[in-house]
Amino acid sequence: MNGKILILILAAAGAILLLSYIKNRRPVSAILLTAAQGICAFFAVNLIGALIGVHLHLNPFSAAVSALGGTAGVIFLLVMNLFTGA
Repeated sequence: MNGKILILILAAAGAILLLSYIKNRRPVSAILLTAAQGICAFFAVNLIGALIGVHLHLNPFSAAVSALGGTAGVIFLLVMNLFTGA
């Protein structure tokens, strides 16, 4: 049941992101800037997190979430890391 709820939350978040990209006057630049911001935030968390013991693993899922979600995606990965203890 928990996996289904997570999938529904991710689908809703993806739909909201898609709608915000479509409504933007410059959707391509918005997508590219969000991706760059998310990737920079991901690597900043890993660099600074090394000092306090926080680490996000780089895999296709985390790369996609950080690129599509930006800073909010990286925060989502940190929260999921906190709950799963991975």
